Amino acid sequence: MNGSKSTLVLATFMFMVVSQAHVFDITKFGVKPGGEISKALCDAWRAACNAPKPSKLIIPKGQFCLNSIEFKGPCKAPVEVRIDAIIIGPKDPKVIPKGKQWITFSYVNGMTVSGCGTLDGLGGAMAWPSNNPKKNAHHKKPCGLQYLLQNLSFNFIQNSLITGITTKDSKNFHANVMSCTNVTFDNIHIIAPHDSPNTDGIHLGWSKHITIKNSVIKTGDDCISIGDGCENLRIEGVKCGPGHGISVGSLGRNPGEKPVRGVFVKNCVFSCTQNGVRIKTWPDSLPGEVADMHFEDLKMDKVENPIIIEQDYCPHGACSKSKPSLVKVHKVFIKNIKGTATTPTVVKLRCSKANNGCENVRISDIHLTYHGPHGPARQECCNVRPIYAGKMVPPGCPIK
Repeated sequence: MNGSKSTLVLATFMFMVVSQAHVFDITKFGVKPGGEISKALCDAWRAACNAPKPSKLIIPKGQFCLNSIEFKGPCKAPVEVRIDAIIIGPKDPKVIPKGKQWITFSYVNGMTVSGCGTLDGLGGAMAWPSNNPKKNAHHKKPCGLQYLLQNLSFNFIQNSLITGITTKDSKNFHANVMSCTNVTFDNIHIIAPHDSPNTDGIHLGWSKHITIKNSVIKTGDDCISIGDGCENLRIEGVKCGPGHGISVGSLGRNPGEKPVRGVFVKNCVFSCTQNGVRIKTWPDSLPGEVADMHFEDLKMDKVENPIIIEQDYCPHGACSKSKPSLVKVHKVFIKNIKGTATTPTVVKLRCSKANNGCENVRISDIHLTYHGPHGPARQECCNVRPIYAGKMVPPGCPIK
């Protein structure tokens, strides 16, 4: 079958699926304009999830309030959740039972979350002050954080697409992705003030084959943070800033952490961020591994630390640097990174004394400039001997 015929067959098939889909509009479940939709949404989801054929749950344009919801599977057939409304979360996070999140998707295979709607978590004076990182630095589970809700939680989701929606002012992470496989985030907008603590755009943990593309992420913390147990992550066409950049880690603090392998960050732009791409591990840590990292074709615009490996990550004095990190970092490929920095050390490779330092770090075609009072732009290398290729501005670290 030639290409045009196969495209026609696929288009016909998709039309048949959409035309045969069951549609469940929440306004048919007793919702009033501007009203609270938790019960109606739960009833509509139950009907859609139990439908024997593909179904669509619709939250139409308008403004609604939502205390909390869990879209829980498994479902009998693929489901699309279409969000075109502005959905407002509870101002007081304590109205949601302990252990629950605001909007949760769990145990669903073949799901689409689409639309042009906005999820407004109402983070602010009742949430962000209790998320002070200095105050809570010495607590593994900081006091006060039990009520800081994520706008979106994805748990054990497979073969799914999240596209088009906006998440705004989450009280904590905007999207927390845990134990998910083959999920794509496309054309997502994430917005929070630059000084809002722990409002990571998308946090990933224990997940494989995740794609994040063509999205804009503006937060007070990491645009994308990657925890342990993640493999084959592809991040492309993301505009990050303000925020702390795209980070792998921190790693090595907790027992039983799994390796992070296969992270591909390509064609992304970082504007006025604290970091560009970063790998961070704790000193005096438990063993771990970071391998097969690819950072390529990235643009930096007034970034504090465009490229940084930080194996002595110890924020707010929350640990001891007396012993080196035991997290092994190797097979790191950094290529075609251009732009401007706000500090002179534009490449920082602060590797651990353990594990022979960082191994097989390859850097090529770097052009990062700094114009300020603290001297010329430079690279810093500690316990690592990078392999350089192509043009290098500023020059690579001298071999010692």
